[in-house]
Amino acid sequence: MKNKRLRLPLILVMILSVILVLPLTVTAQKMAGDSEIGLGVAYGFDVGADGEMGMNVNLYRSLTDGIRIGADFIYYLLNDPQFQNPRFIELNGNANYHLVNQEMFRMYVLVGVHFASFRYNRPVTVDSEESKNEFGLNAGGGIEFDLEGIILFAEPKLTVGGFDQYSITIGGRFIF
Repeated sequence: MKNKRLRLPLILVMILSVILVLPLTVTAQKMAGDSEIGLGVAYGFDVGADGEMGMNVNLYRSLTDGIRIGADFIYYLLNDPQFQNPRFIELNGNANYHLVNQEMFRMYVLVGVHFASFRYNRPVTVDSEESKNEFGLNAGGGIEFDLEGIILFAEPKLTVGGFDQYSITIGGRFIF
């Protein structure tokens, strides 16, 4: 039992040490003109009754060494018994500014626009599809680890306006 109590703080200290030291050990930067395509898993904390998982596809283009623009699409896997055939999708357009832009580690802030659509059938009536579409604004950030061939990322984001929600996406991107 004592070893288990010590293991978690030790792991957290090791991860924090790597995150703090890694940017100091590398020198090259992400370059203007690089394009990335990625896949990820999203979790929307305010989607559905208790939050839901989703699938993410994203595409980014670096405009300068520190600024990039991109879009992502999220299809949430809803399981809400009060609706038949529910579907919740997001389309986001974001701009990123890199606070740290090193060869193996990047940290950025993001702002953007958000479109969401929720469609479902009510179980009471036959073939009565209803939908709700909303626009909003995004604010968030992210970190990336470049493992030479694949870029692992984690990106928390807050959306306000329309479907207000907090979400986090993790996944991988490939430079092309």
